Amino acid sequence: MLCGKNKLGSACELLTPKIRSAVFSISELEREHIQEIRLRLGRRLTANLFGKEYFVTCDGKLQNTCENAVNVTFEDIDTAYKRAFRNSLHSYHMEISNGYITIDGGNRVGFCGTAILDSDYNSVDSVKHISSVNIRIAREIIGAGEDVYRKAFSDGPASLLIGGPPACGKTTVLRDLCRILGGKYRISLIDERNELSASKDGVPQNNVGEMTDIFNCYDKYDGITIAVKVMSPTILVCDEIGAKGDLSALEYAVNSGVKLVATCHAGSFDEMKKRPAISKLMKEKVFDYAGILGTGSVCGQLVSFYKL
Repeated sequence: MLCGKNKLGSACELLTPKIRSAVFSISELEREHIQEIRLRLGRRLTANLFGKEYFVTCDGKLQNTCENAVNVTFEDIDTAYKRAFRNSLHSYHMEISNGYITIDGGNRVGFCGTAILDSDYNSVDSVKHISSVNIRIAREIIGAGEDVYRKAFSDGPASLLIGGPPACGKTTVLRDLCRILGGKYRISLIDERNELSASKDGVPQNNVGEMTDIFNCYDKYDGITIAVKVMSPTILVCDEIGAKGDLSALEYAVNSGVKLVATCHAGSFDEMKKRPAISKLMKEKVFDYAGILGTGSVCGQLVSFYKL
């Protein structure tokens, strides 16, 4: 099982010596809190800590201005991108079209560039001329879900929706909550991007609970419907719901008597209620509770909690 430091090391294996040296020159205290490393072609290297983005100099200083920060070249982008795909781009068509891949340790590498559309111009088939790479460091923080657990599950299984803006710690909290719940109940984890369990050859590298069954890299619809049919979970856990296509599978699970724990992108409770798919689930009384996580100094902490 990879610890936080080793997960950063795993992420840095994608980088050229110049970029890697700059990252490892960051002070150890700050380095342990890196959430993202961002490379933008022809611009300056940045790192995200506590929800704030800083420019990184060659000697590891974090600053608010780009002056003297490390310049990112085509080689830096190309190396990180190809290493993420193990120099075998043709083997990862689905990941490339989706715009991200999860690597060892659960780190997620996202990228963008020029889209190549399919023949019907309905979706992205591939991406060329990669211009930005974002390496998101997976952080397994034991105890991150304790507060949420006490508030929502002290009386037994419940359905919970956790909201928050990007980089607020939703996945970290959900992962630890899965660990806690999976020690008490049958859990089915729909790990669509392999970020929660970081499974390798079927073995989770993160602790997601002793009684947790992992549906790794299933899409939400198939994962949820199959889990309900074959694993009889008490609680079903999945990350980042909100797409219209998620609705029918989530409704199927709830109508089968399964409790649901999920996250969504929303900076406030009002914003959460304005999302059409989430609003419909709330009106159907799918969730017992909803919570919002903060950013910055309160990253990963509940800043509001509601009984629905």
